[in-house]
Amino acid sequence: MTGDCMLRILRITPHFYRPGSWPVAYDPVGGLQNQSWTISQGMDKVGTTQTILTSYIPGSPRRMQLSATTRVKCTGFWLPEFMAGSMLCFSWFVGAIPELLRARRSYDIVHIHFNHSIWCRIIALIVNSLNMPLVVSMNTPMWSGLQSAFGLRGKPYDVTRWVERMALKSADRVVALTGTFGRATAEELGLDASDVEIIPDAVDVGAFRRPIAPEALRAFRGEHGIPEGRPIVSFIGRVSAEKGWQDLPALVERFSAKGVFLLICGDGPDRRKLEAALAAISRPGSWAITGFVSPDEVKKAFALSDAMVLPSRREVFGSVLLEAMAAGVPVVAYAVGGVGDVAGCPEALELVRPGRQDELADRVLRLIADRQERERLVARGRRRAADFSVDSAVALNLALYASVLAAKGSRRPAGAPTWQEDGGSPDSA
Repeated sequence: MTGDCMLRILRITPHFYRPGSWPVAYDPVGGLQNQSWTISQGMDKVGTTQTILTSYIPGSPRRMQLSATTRVKCTGFWLPEFMAGSMLCFSWFVGAIPELLRARRSYDIVHIHFNHSIWCRIIALIVNSLNMPLVVSMNTPMWSGLQSAFGLRGKPYDVTRWVERMALKSADRVVALTGTFGRATAEELGLDASDVEIIPDAVDVGAFRRPIAPEALRAFRGEHGIPEGRPIVSFIGRVSAEKGWQDLPALVERFSAKGVFLLICGDGPDRRKLEAALAAISRPGSWAITGFVSPDEVKKAFALSDAMVLPSRREVFGSVLLEAMAAGVPVVAYAVGGVGDVAGCPEALELVRPGRQDELADRVLRLIADRQERERLVARGRRRAADFSVDSAVALNLALYASVLAAKGSRRPAGAPTWQEDGGSPDSA
């Protein structure tokens, strides 16, 4: 809060969950969506005013009212699906610029959630030039993503790091999801570690513990061809290289020999490659790919799962790990990035050294066979998930905003537009 007035937040994120089903090319589903959606919902409950500036998906509304004080503005131009992968973030960026110029006197603080694109970084520089209090969350690093994808070394990589450094230095405060990632970023980019705040992802534990009606689970099984009477292992995430889909065909071979079914929930740019690889090993009836599933359907997948596997090559955090722990599903994952931070001590996840595919499969099969071990891990996971409550994340964000505003001596400008004056209702905006 600022004085006696409601805190006004402009939340900028290229990807934000919204009800409905949209082609994955337009809106990659992942941790950024989950994190920005979860924190915006939590902030709404404590009485902040928020505008979420996100990308436009053709066919979806340009304006959405999520609550009395939280609205979504979707910017960008119409794109055919085949262009969405390469142009969606640029389209969002172009549409966001006039919104930013109008926003200068309308918000107390701007919070940008970085994805992999350069456009998020340029927006941070623009916000800084407008002298608006700025917080940046590093959901996805541009520099490591490009380094991995293109094998950048020397000057090209230096340019990438320079852009990232400039963008992060433009913020009043930088948020990292884990200590591991925060320290690595500060060291890599020459940032002052004291300017990096650690605020993890959050999970609504209660939402994942509510029972699901048996008929809803039967319908979900029938829709996706999930058998009864067999152990179910789930993979939940984008079907993209960094999530390690390349390991899934080999896991199906190992699992099917033991009568275990692999449920793959997600969509992404490499789905067709995965389907071809699974078809090539000829294990019909041993796997299913659901495609995109809504948050409610993710809960159904967990309710049917005996274990979850996450063979990611890179993970800044891994919000699906929190969801699995909250739902009481044991997880076996590669120990990459911030996964170890999420696991805690004692470890609430079964961690395997990256690339050890056989060990990954062995650990999953052992969990399925050993009920006591599975229950021990489930109990640890439930305790660990409680450390990532939405209330805690909201409190940390509010404290961060207060410290930024205090350091800048910010006060709401006299005569600043109110909610209604700054664009009216979503229908009239």
